[in-house]
Amino acid sequence: MTGRGREARRAAALLLPSLLTAALLAGCLKPGQVDRSVQAASETASGGSTGSTSGGGDVPESTVGVTSRIEGDFAGADDATSRAPFAEETEQSGGSGYDADTVLAVRYGGQENYERAVIDLGTGEEPAGAVPEWTLVDPRDDGLLRVNLPSASATCVSDGTFGDGLLESFHVVRAPEGGMFVDFFARRAFLYRVVGLEDPARLVVDFKPTGADLKAPVPSEGGDTVLVEPRPKTRISDPLTVSGYSRNFGAADTITLIGPHGRVLVRKTVSSNDWNHTWGYFEATLDLPPFSGRGTLQVGTRNASDGPFEGVEIPVRAGR
Repeated sequence: MTGRGREARRAAALLLPSLLTAALLAGCLKPGQVDRSVQAASETASGGSTGSTSGGGDVPESTVGVTSRIEGDFAGADDATSRAPFAEETEQSGGSGYDADTVLAVRYGGQENYERAVIDLGTGEEPAGAVPEWTLVDPRDDGLLRVNLPSASATCVSDGTFGDGLLESFHVVRAPEGGMFVDFFARRAFLYRVVGLEDPARLVVDFKPTGADLKAPVPSEGGDTVLVEPRPKTRISDPLTVSGYSRNFGAADTITLIGPHGRVLVRKTVSSNDWNHTWGYFEATLDLPPFSGRGTLQVGTRNASDGPFEGVEIPVRAGR
């Protein structure tokens, strides 16, 4: 193979199978508006890129949200992160102040051995100057990394799917104690590094696969419901805590545990803290009756009193 052929093959291999669709919104979500999922679109060498190309042979970046003022090479992210090691800590924090109140966009791209997500932060619909206070939680090998933004009250994008690589999807959720958080789901175990950049304000999170399998399946999604806990095939016991987020009509989330013979063991309806602005968080504790063997946990809603169930359904087992 010629040198030119090898370089062409290497460049093709660096392209992730799909990137986020560029969906530039006229403004951030207001009450009553619903921004539905931004699905991944295939990016080919012959097709035009909707984002700019990072330097050093990186794949084109892709953008969701209001980012017309933040352009090119993730606006300096490569230089800043090259000096930061990938971390194993389960928690990190940084930033200062509460000036930035909006998630403007989530951008995505990749390098040869890691993938990158950039959260663009704003004051209203304009890019902010300084990165606000943030915390990051990464339960090791759990397939989930959560970035908490206590000062955020609005978002220009609510969710999106990535390609077939390490990262699967993200969701922007109204946090239970105020602010918002961004959840990233990964298909395999990873290490991460995070750097805050100013003028304009961005949080850069790089994900590097470790080669290990996840300890548990990623959170389950169905309809307009995401079930974070419990995970599929989990052993459950009394009391059972169920948590996640949804965009179900009226913020209503019905949790049903069905026993091994199809009998409903417990049913409870709880409300999420949002549903027409962005993803709303819910959490409930269920008192379980005695049962043994396998069961089914349903979390979601029905369109009518006798309509079909829409949501998440996972297998569970009794016992610790």
